Amino acid sequence: MQSITILGATGSIGLSTIDVMSRHLSSYSLFAVTGNTNVEGMVKICQTYRPTFAVMANEKAAQVLQDEFNKLGLSTVVKSGQQGLVDVASDDRVDIVMAAIVGGAGLVPTMAAAKSGKRICLANKEALVMSGQLFLDAVKEHNAELLPVDSEHNAIFQSLPLEVQQGGDLKASGSNKFC
Repeated sequence: MQSITILGATGSIGLSTIDVMSRHLSSYSLFAVTGNTNVEGMVKICQTYRPTFAVMANEKAAQVLQDEFNKLGLSTVVKSGQQGLVDVASDDRVDIVMAAIVGGAGLVPTMAAAKSGKRICLANKEALVMSGQLFLDAVKEHNAELLPVDSEHNAIFQSLPLEVQQGGDLKASGSNKFC
């Protein structure tokens, strides 16, 4: 069974990931979910899937979430802030990280996942736009796996030569063109 952390679980990509995962519960378990301020959405997810951790980027939302968990008797551990995001993205018990946090807020935890050698399902472009080669170098150096899941990323990925898709580069593939 593979363990998943979803960075941005209360957004559309996060919820779609949970939907797909829920159809394959014999293969996947939800280790951690993260959100920014959507306490109601996070409570709903945690009541249903009982992840080990729930992280709210917003400190006040994390306290409200903890209060709700206490009322409901949920044992999911609440963390907060950027360090909480990094912790659940890099935890040794995690196999797959769905990186679906909007904007630059997802860069640090996604980089932590790369440096921890995770399979990263990348659904936002900011990690690549903001850190480009640094991010790709971390993926390669730490034997992480980068899979584009957004339609635009995936279209570009599929147009690259097979050698590049499998972790090589254009120079090594003997090709100087993208398609």
